[in-house]
Amino acid sequence: MNIILAGLFAYALGMIPSALIIVYLFTGRDVRSGGSKNMGAMNTLRTVKKYKNIYLAFIAFLLVWMSDMGKAIAAVILSERLAPGSSLVIAVATFFCILGHNYPLILKGKGGRGAASFMGILLYINWRLFFIWNIGIYFFMIVTELLFCVLRKEKITRETFIHAIGEQIIGRLIGECAVLYFVYLLAPHFLVAAVAGTVLIIMRHKKRLLDQVSLLRK
Repeated sequence: MNIILAGLFAYALGMIPSALIIVYLFTGRDVRSGGSKNMGAMNTLRTVKKYKNIYLAFIAFLLVWMSDMGKAIAAVILSERLAPGSSLVIAVATFFCILGHNYPLILKGKGGRGAASFMGILLYINWRLFFIWNIGIYFFMIVTELLFCVLRKEKITRETFIHAIGEQIIGRLIGECAVLYFVYLLAPHFLVAAVAGTVLIIMRHKKRLLDQVSLLRK
């Protein structure tokens, strides 16, 4: 029963639309109406920058990022109070919090992509994993982009690295999967939860992944 409650509370916390609220407060607009139309920190940055300035955009980005991490941490802490010492309840809380963030019923299933919420849980479980996850993802994004440039015989410039960090989805998803090995090494009790969270993140990147694959085929 406590595990069911943990899932329900985690989903409810996950549904809190941080980006929607903060972008509206800063600009009076809907974050889903522009940019990538995603309800996350990066699209918050793009939207507020477009209508205000880079300084307010950065503040809004940080607020959304920390809010999304915070609600996920709260979900896991609450789950641990309901079922102390259970790795299953952590997995349930992780899965349902990210599920609520990505597919919120109150917004007809149109949410974010779950990365910030997952980062928050990593930070809470083991701060080393938080840094390894970020470093691993950016490493694979850059390496994959450089590999594509070599295969396409394109010149490597500063814009190559900018594009890698902002748009390289294949490398990002490879990195997210690769980092699971470090979860196994540093926090094996969290592995099931990490796999569940990673699957949900990959699912929300499906369209962007297919778009990038289709470009490679041209």
